[in-house]
Order: sequence, then C-alpha cells, then structure tokens
Amino acid sequence: MSRMMIKGLGVLITVFLSVSTAWSQAVTTMQRTNVPGNANSDLDYGRAFRFNVKSDGVKGTPFLFEEPKSATIALSGGKVYDDIPFNIYPENEEVFIQTGGDDSDPLILKNWEWLKTIEEQPQLFRLEYLEGKQRIVEVLYEKDRDKYVALHSKHLVKPTTLKDGYTGPQYDVFKTNIRYFKINGLKSTEIKTNNSGIKELAQGQFSQVRAFMKAEKLKPEQTADMKRILEFLFD
Repeated sequence: MSRMMIKGLGVLITVFLSVSTAWSQAVTTMQRTNVPGNANSDLDYGRAFRFNVKSDGVKGTPFLFEEPKSATIALSGGKVYDDIPFNIYPENEEVFIQTGGDDSDPLILKNWEWLKTIEEQPQLFRLEYLEGKQRIVEVLYEKDRDKYVALHSKHLVKPTTLKDGYTGPQYDVFKTNIRYFKINGLKSTEIKTNNSGIKELAQGQFSQVRAFMKAEKLKPEQTADMKRILEFLFD
C-alpha cells in the first residue's frame, strides 16, 4: 500500500504519534501479504502469476480509492485529528492510515468514530449496522432517525474472451460497486437507482425530482449526485 500514498505527506504525524497515547492505541501495524494488487504483497499479482489465462495481469486496487485521501478522523475517546492519509479496504471493513512516509508500513485504524475527507466535496464515513454486521458506509443524509448511506465494495472483473493473435492486452480489473440504503435503527431498506427506485424514494415528489435531476444532469449512481437528490427531497 505504501506506493499508493500521497507524496510529501510522510512526516506529517511523526511527532504527533509520539505524544498521543490514545492515537497509538488506536492503530495496529499490518503487512497485507494476501491482498491482490497490493504493492506490499509477497507476490505481485499484476506480473508474477496469471491466475486467469485470459488475462495479462491486474489493474486497479482492492482499496476504495485509487490514491489515498486525507481526512479528519475522530476516535471513540473523543480526540479528533486532521489531515491523516487513509484508505479503506471494503472486503474486511478496515481503515488503513500511513503516518511515517512512503516506505512505512500501513496501520489499521481501530476505535474510530467517523472520518471526513478533506476536499471540495467531502465524504463522511462511519460504521453502521447493516446486513447483519458492522459495515463502513458513506453517510449521505440524516434526518431524525433516518440515515441514507452508500455501501461501497470492490470486485474483480475478469476478461471472458480467450486471447489470440489479434487480441491486445486484457486485464482483470477491480471495479467499484455502490448500493444505497435507508437505515432506521436495526432496520435497513435498499434504495435502487433505477426509475422505479427513485420513484419509491421520492413518493409524491417524483415529477419534481426527475425534473431536478434532468436540469442538473445528476446520476444517482454517483454518491455526490445522490446526496444532492436526497437534499432536494428532504431539506
């Protein structure tokens, strides 16, 4: 994972870690030797082996972001830390941070409450009980007891065509999948992004939200656009 980290952010937290007991208790060093596509793996799955004879290797990453982002992170003890490089490993519901430079080991973050990316359109992530277990979700909108969230996952798409002399390079590619849910307590309902799903979400405002989506060229498959749709409906 170290090769994926943002250049120049290496020594940002060195002194910070030495003086923060709470923070040091919240992270665990972890070498990911079994993650396909991870630069720290024992095997470079993109070059060392072809598990799929139709493929020339692997493109993409099993982590949520192609490149790590910086975030404000709140721990369960109440402490909040700014500008921490992080990434999310959806398969294991894990958050990784890196605080010691490009060549340092990634750390698994423990006992965190929420994290918010530092960018023009920030993303808020939190652990919520969903589909029978704690899941890392992106919180898009909250009103009273209702929470509207996006569940991100990554899956490997493999080529289906056998290679021949006329076929160029083809790869196994990590793709992002996003599902939306409305959560109320322990109850959750999936929200589909097709026409019928938006109609059910909008109830009596379907014609208005459809006109809004058309005018603003919004695609509910994108979380930033779905967030705007929810704000239009419920604000």
